[in-house]
Amino acid sequence: MKWNRRQFFRAISTLGISTVLSVFFGQKYSGAENWQAINEESDRRIQKLRTANLEVRLLDLAGQPIANQIVKIEHWRHLFNFGAAYHTNLNFKDNESTSDRLHREYFLQLFNAATVTFYWRYYEPQENQYADAALLQQIAWLKHHNFYLRGHPLFWNHNPACLPLWLENRELTSQEVRLYMDKVIQHMSEFIFPLLDEVDVFNELVTWDNYDHPFTDLFKEQGKINIVKEYLTKFKQLNPKTRAVINDFISNSRYPQILQEFQKAQVPFDSIGQQAHMFGGNWTIERLKTTIENLSSLGKPIVFTEVSVLSGATIPNLDFSRTYTDWQSDRDHELIQADYLELLYRLAYSYPHISGIFLWSYSDRGAWLGAPTGILNKDGIPKPAFTRLNRLINQTWRTNVELKTDSNGYAIIANAYEGIYKIVIGNQTFVNKHTSSQPLKKHIPINHSH
Repeated sequence: MKWNRRQFFRAISTLGISTVLSVFFGQKYSGAENWQAINEESDRRIQKLRTANLEVRLLDLAGQPIANQIVKIEHWRHLFNFGAAYHTNLNFKDNESTSDRLHREYFLQLFNAATVTFYWRYYEPQENQYADAALLQQIAWLKHHNFYLRGHPLFWNHNPACLPLWLENRELTSQEVRLYMDKVIQHMSEFIFPLLDEVDVFNELVTWDNYDHPFTDLFKEQGKINIVKEYLTKFKQLNPKTRAVINDFISNSRYPQILQEFQKAQVPFDSIGQQAHMFGGNWTIERLKTTIENLSSLGKPIVFTEVSVLSGATIPNLDFSRTYTDWQSDRDHELIQADYLELLYRLAYSYPHISGIFLWSYSDRGAWLGAPTGILNKDGIPKPAFTRLNRLINQTWRTNVELKTDSNGYAIIANAYEGIYKIVIGNQTFVNKHTSSQPLKKHIPINHSH
């Protein structure tokens, strides 16, 4: 088989590098076989976990079946959260650039969920002066577009974002730290948290003791479990409808161990957040599976909260305190990024405890560290990863059909993907949820004239 370079890259972009390399090199390319086998295994689990037969039956007002009636069944919204961090305002602006427009259009096309950020240092830059206006504007725009919303983070023991400068420069007793924690949680519970679906209440607890900081002193004096339990209890009392998340970048056994300690102490948290910033190279399949399975053993929903996969080379001795201006995306790594993200999304979607996956930077524009982790470039042009994920989320994992009812009035779809569905019959529309555990089986009486 002879391909020129352009044909080779076009095939990889469309089919995936594992498929193409297995064709190109035959049985010699064992890595391709492994990735392809993992995807096939994930797809089999997805079919069992995320699909079920969907059934609609049309009856006239006398209860008789209506045959040969056209029924449109539209997958309107995923129940699984496919999201990204929302760092910039994507509202329409007069005289906006083409890049602004593309960033907004592709964000709305791909995602149904978003993370808004409110690092305490920037959220309360001066005492009692909160950056509510900008945050509420972001939330309003996302809610207008029916996004599931998560917030990040409430409490985080890491400079430079965790404490406001005006507070950090004070000599604080443990009791004073608690008073300020109480004040910010009270304020946000009044104005922000009721608008959100979930919040990272504590961020990076596993390494919380690593920093010389008032938060660290508080935990040392009164115990990590005690403080975490106290403030998660307060959060849930103030925000009973908002999910409380504990989030961490640690992916080894220390994380499930500390979560298990919290469970034994009856700490009230709803979900587990797992970061996956892969600046040092993509996680192995074994690491992905082990991480998911270890956290799944705790029995709570899991969210991949911050996913970063490079479309450029890794940088040795990466400095996390700076923003790189010359970290470039390149075609070869873009194709690897596309293949890896497709594998990761298939794998995540195939596990029952995973409820969502959020890219930390969906675009290279404004990406953390200046890293090429976006699935759009700085101009808003899709990389191969965007094309691949769009195909999964908006085509493969959606069920959209138009069919006629049979002689008994039934319209049945085998293996319809979970989601919120719109059932359209003439000028009538019905909206219903469909899950694998509670499949949609709807009998609809309609006024039918022959």
